[in-house]
Parts: sequence; C-alpha cells; structure tokens
Amino acid sequence: MRKFTREELLKYDGKNSKEIYVVYKGNVYDMTGSDTWMDGEHYEHEGGRDLTEQMDDAPHADEVFEDYKIIGELAD
Repeated sequence: MRKFTREELLKYDGKNSKEIYVVYKGNVYDMTGSDTWMDGEHYEHEGGRDLTEQMDDAPHADEVFEDYKIIGELAD
C-alpha cells in the first residue's frame, strides 16, 4: 500500500489538484468524488490533512469513511 508523508498529502488538497485526499486513523482516503467536498473543503475540514482529531467534534461518526476508498496510509 502506498505511504504518504504529511508533506506529500498536502499536494492533494483539492485546490491545486483535482484529487482530495484526507487521513483518518492512519489511512488515506480519496474524497475526490464526494458531493460534500467542494474546492477541497468540507465545512471546517480541509483536504490534504489528517482529520483524526477533528472527527471528535464532527456531527457524524467514522462510518462516513466506509463509502470512500483507502488508497494508502500515513507514513509518519
């Protein structure tokens, strides 16, 4: 499985690229096709970031990631 550094992940923020990748619990998810991610943002969340700690304040649980493909894991 591909490993992404935090620096590399920032390239997939949905703003400078077509892809939107985020990390949750060490897994990298491709959120590119999601209707809820516009221009690399989902409410206060930004693409290219680790959302693990932010999920504590989210109005939904982590099952939201079940609809998205794991494409790698965080290297550090």
